[in-house]
Amino acid sequence: MKRPPSALVYIGGFGIAVATLSVATTAAIVILAPPPPVPRTSAAEVIGALQRPIPGFERRLLPTRPKGERVSMLETLIADELNKPLRDVQVSWLDNGLAITGTNSRSSRTTVIRTDATKLPPSFVLLQSKNNTFKLVTPSAMPGVLGNPLLALPLPAFTVSVRQADNRWLSVSPAQPFLAGWQRSILIALAVSLLLIAPVAWIFARRLTRPFRALAGALDHQTDIGPTDGPRELREAAAAIAAMRSRVAIEAAERARMLTAIAHDLRTPLTGLRLRIEAAPEPQRSRMVADVERMQSMIDEVLAYARDAAAPVEILDTRPLLATIVEEMKEAGAPISLLPGGDACVAVPTLAFRRAVENLLRNAVTYAGGGTVALRRTDGQVFVSVADSGPGIPATDRERLLRPFERGDSSRNRDTGGAGLGLSIVSDLAARYGGEFGLAEAPDGRTIATLRLPEFLIPETEA
Repeated sequence: MKRPPSALVYIGGFGIAVATLSVATTAAIVILAPPPPVPRTSAAEVIGALQRPIPGFERRLLPTRPKGERVSMLETLIADELNKPLRDVQVSWLDNGLAITGTNSRSSRTTVIRTDATKLPPSFVLLQSKNNTFKLVTPSAMPGVLGNPLLALPLPAFTVSVRQADNRWLSVSPAQPFLAGWQRSILIALAVSLLLIAPVAWIFARRLTRPFRALAGALDHQTDIGPTDGPRELREAAAAIAAMRSRVAIEAAERARMLTAIAHDLRTPLTGLRLRIEAAPEPQRSRMVADVERMQSMIDEVLAYARDAAAPVEILDTRPLLATIVEEMKEAGAPISLLPGGDACVAVPTLAFRRAVENLLRNAVTYAGGGTVALRRTDGQVFVSVADSGPGIPATDRERLLRPFERGDSSRNRDTGGAGLGLSIVSDLAARYGGEFGLAEAPDGRTIATLRLPEFLIPETEA
């Protein structure tokens, strides 16, 4: 039989799939998206920013001449426009890799210029006419030849620095955005890929964790743990939990049988002892009978405690059962009432739940003169609260009374004293089925006993 794949295969495959999908999506967006526009500016705009602050340009005062590759043509043009000596003006590209060219690699050609022994100036510009002839122009004559068209021509971003009277340099350059064009493109690609991948990742994650949720639901609701889908480790854990639950159930049943046998053996000598007590004189006879009856009651409580621990789990609608218990106690003369409210279901043994509620109500009637029962549910939890009518329980005694065979001071007499298992049975029921039980003080000083259990949600059936 082929072994199911490991959790490492599931999780690793999921991670690789998501990462591959993310990288592929981002790469596709970056490749297919148009390139971001190159920032451009004109000499006229920079000259205006030198004369006064203009939005979109940064002005700085530098103590020395800035460094950078100089652009002689723009320096000559801007210096002539500002009436500044050429040595007091410096122009450099923001991106040193930029260069102005009028041709591309496919249409470029080599032209040989014959000077016919004409002496060339140290700096010049060649202007090509329509008939493929070139005109030699010196930088000083550029403004007159080109005029305003070159000043308004958009060029790749550049920085202009002009020497001031105090020998400092006023530097003006286009304002740099927080994110460059390529950075914005990458962020947009990542955001789009995230929006595309998030639903797919969610579906994969839900499918991957479905077996874990099924196992957790089976544990919470005490249902049978059968074969489950998922990785090998999860199936092995489910099998181990099912086996452990079976062993615990067997041990609980064995304990119940053992206690039943002990109780049966104890009842025989107790019956003979009671027959002999009948011949004893008063008042010793009444006291001895009461002691025997109290011992019999303790044995019955221990037996009920053992049987509840081994009882099977049932889906229980709590409000009808609470109403039945309250009505039965009312018929016996107990001042108990059930407050109105909604319904709720829990997964516990019916007899164990009934015994726990009866213990709480019996304590409220016996030691506090009565009380009220309330049922509510909040955030997947069901709360059964019993508020008595007594003076309350000291805070120092609340934790102690939840332990087996512990009783309060008011119950240590022959008429009301029990075995001390009532509250411990309720606490054990809550702990065994994922809940909690505690005693608290109400604002008016009364005691409120609250049993909390996980709510069992009945799945809706399709019509």
